[in-house]
This record gives sequence, C-alpha cells and structure tokens, in this order.
Amino acid sequence: MFEGHDTTSTALQFAFMLLANSPEAQERVAEECYQIFGESDRPASMADLGKMKYLECCIKEAIRLYPPVAFMMRKIDQNLKLKNGNEVPAGIDCAILIYDLQRRNDQFVEPQQFRPERFLKEPTWHPYAYIPFSAGPRNCIGQNFA
Repeated sequence: MFEGHDTTSTALQFAFMLLANSPEAQERVAEECYQIFGESDRPASMADLGKMKYLECCIKEAIRLYPPVAFMMRKIDQNLKLKNGNEVPAGIDCAILIYDLQRRNDQFVEPQQFRPERFLKEPTWHPYAYIPFSAGPRNCIGQNFA
C-alpha cells in the first residue's frame, strides 16, 4: 500500500505536460471550462466536475501513456498455458508491464500519441489493455477517487 498521493501527483504532472504540448487539447479544455463557468470565478462543484468530460479524457489518456505505476508483480497460482504452447508453472512471479501493455499497436490506434478523443466513445480495446489501476480482485481501491 504505497500508492495514493504519489500516484495522483505523478498522473497530474504527466497530464499537465501532455496538455502543455498539445495546444488543440488545451483549447478544448479551456472551452469546456468556459461552457461550465463562463466569466465566473466561483469554485468548481462536484456537479461541475462531472461535466468536464474532455478534461477527464485528457487525464485518462495521460495515465494510459504514463501510468503512475509502470508495472506490477503477481504470483501465478496455477499452471498457465500460453497461446504459443509454452507453459508457465504455478508459483512463478510474473511482471505485468502496464506501461507497455497500454501502448500496444493491436489495441490502440497510434498508441504513442496523446489522443484524448479515444476516451470519448466506447472502448474498442480489450478490457485488460487499459489497467492504470490494475484489474480484477486486487485492483486499486481508490480508483474512483483518483
């Protein structure tokens, strides 16, 4: 349990970096905020945050490209037969490389590019191709708060 504030700050740093290098995305985020706040300087409410769909896409894309936790380890609890016929025996520690997994050409169009729009529609990639908070019974308990 070492995650939490470190992962949030890391994710935000990468999101800001990607936005700083994408004037088009910056403009869309600014327009979205203007639609919500107009000329007001009031603080954002939870309802406002729920309307920030494109900003949410930018954050999701940032943690796809730069997951705060780049890999995780799992112990194989039963023999695992791979598609190529090889078998991984039970008891082996296995590294899941989230950084590489979320940049696969067979799962994402232009996987190396910052394209927040990919999150505006229903995902076409495998459910385990995007796992910035892990997946399954041992996923991050704070993913809905992040």
